[in-house]
This record gives sequence, structure tokens and C-alpha cells, in this order.
Amino acid sequence: MKRSLSILILILIAVSCTKEVPEGTKKVAKSADEINAAKTVEDYFSAYNSNDIEGAISLCDPDFKEVVPDSDDVVKIDGLRNDLLRYKKQYPDGKWEVSTEEVTVSGDMSYVMTKGSFMMPGVSAGKLNPVYSERSIRILKRQKDGKWKIFRYIAVPIFTYDND
Repeated sequence: MKRSLSILILILIAVSCTKEVPEGTKKVAKSADEINAAKTVEDYFSAYNSNDIEGAISLCDPDFKEVVPDSDDVVKIDGLRNDLLRYKKQYPDGKWEVSTEEVTVSGDMSYVMTKGSFMMPGVSAGKLNPVYSERSIRILKRQKDGKWKIFRYIAVPIFTYDND
């Protein structure tokens, strides 16, 4: 398990350090499975942004695990719920803005690579500013009912100086 998590971390770090791929050459979701996997991740952030923490949690597999970079810690579903509730309490006006960069499906597993920023209201009214940005991989697992749920998650921080 640690070996596969280490490999996943290395892949994510390598991807986050590479030059941005032009929009026209990125692999975009084409199959129904790819579209549905990407939509699951989008729905997760929509639920969080709508203050529906249980809705966000419902999009995660019961065996969900989040790998914390630079640590041996692994967060399970109850830890994720506690983290999301704490973030909403601490940053009630915060919203995630996320874009899907790549979706790949292989059998009953898929991965969705995203780039996102946690946005907070700034000094100027009506403008949100990023306070944290990340590149992440969410591995999704097909459920018995055919729906996708988030099974594993790992992210690395990125530093952005523009809004692209």
C-alpha cells in the first residue's frame, strides 16, 4: 500500500512540476464513463461550495483515503468529514474553483486530475482571491450501481500568480 501511494505521490509531483499543456492538446473527457467520473468530482466541489458537507461526503467511497504529502498520515472518510466541517466553520465564505485537466478510465477505476484554488473574498467588494492552490489526483471507483465515487485523493500545492 505504501509503495503504491509513494508512486502516486511521485507521479503527482512530476505532473505538478511540468509545464502547462496547451488546452487543445489535453486529453478531454470523451466517453460516458470519463464524463461521469469528472462530473462526480465537480459535484463534490459544488456540494462543498453550497455548504452541503454530507452531499460532498456522499460522493466518496466508504473506503476513502486521502494521502497527506510529506507525512505518513492517511485521512479516512470520518477525518475528511471533520476537515470539511472545520474548513466551512473557519472559512464560511470560501469557495473552491476547480478545473479538470485530465480524465482516464480503466475498468472500474478512473483518475481525475484537477487544478484548483480555494478562493476568499478580497478587500475589493465582489472579488474572490486565491488563498491556496493545488494540483490533485482523485482516483474514483465504480460502485455496484455504476456510479463513480472518490476512492483516493492526493494533492500538492501550486503557486499561481495569475487567473489562468
